Amino acid sequence: AEDVGIAFGYNNIKKKVPRTCTVGAEQPLNQLGDLLREEIGRAGYIEVLTHGLCSIRDNFTALRRPVTPAVSLSNPANIEYQIVRTTLLPGLLKTLQHNKSASFTSGFKIFEISDIILADDKHVVTETIVGAKNRRKICAVYSGPTSGFEIIHGLVDRIMTLCEVAPEQAYVANSAKGPEEKYRVSREGWVYTISELPPEDTLAGTYFPGRAAAVLLTSPDGGEKIQIGTFGIIHPEVLKNFDILYPSSCVEIDLESLL
Repeated sequence: AEDVGIAFGYNNIKKKVPRTCTVGAEQPLNQLGDLLREEIGRAGYIEVLTHGLCSIRDNFTALRRPVTPAVSLSNPANIEYQIVRTTLLPGLLKTLQHNKSASFTSGFKIFEISDIILADDKHVVTETIVGAKNRRKICAVYSGPTSGFEIIHGLVDRIMTLCEVAPEQAYVANSAKGPEEKYRVSREGWVYTISELPPEDTLAGTYFPGRAAAVLLTSPDGGEKIQIGTFGIIHPEVLKNFDILYPSSCVEIDLESLL
């Protein structure tokens, strides 16, 4: 909006009384993101803000993922800014890469809540096919002396609890906290569960085989389980590609599905 104002000229804008009376309020998605930032920060994670542009290598090849359609720049300034990211994970891994001097003795925990851009030839705004759409995601990485899979798993459960989504009964049965579930505050019809990530999944290559899981959500709107995120131990080849010296685990979840 600022760029449009500068181009049009601030002095050319005529002052007039608005025709409608409205009350400003934060968008629900932004409000959810702000609340989660505070809670995840209290859990010991450091928030980072990474660049929205990255290279094809960082976004796909280095993560051991197949190259899929993405919004690309026709004349990038350098190889680091070829496409708009389709995942938040490369930015967090590069943050670890550039902070090797930090202490990893007690674990290094970082997270980001931001938008990614996905190619979409069906997304329409004002009767025009845009060709791309924004999706708000949350991504977190733990790196330390151990892989920290249980730490990331705990963060997944914490996020779902904060979003008032209850676990399925079969999932609760595997936990020692079954009796505590009667005190849980949750939305009716919203439940989630964790299942093993299939090897044929396009994201499976990022994780160590057999050490990855999918987050499945059931909401009143669809009624069927949909995969809204994945988490697991990062594959050693991925760590090597980003020059990370310690075992790490990560999680990435689509926030818009939780509204």
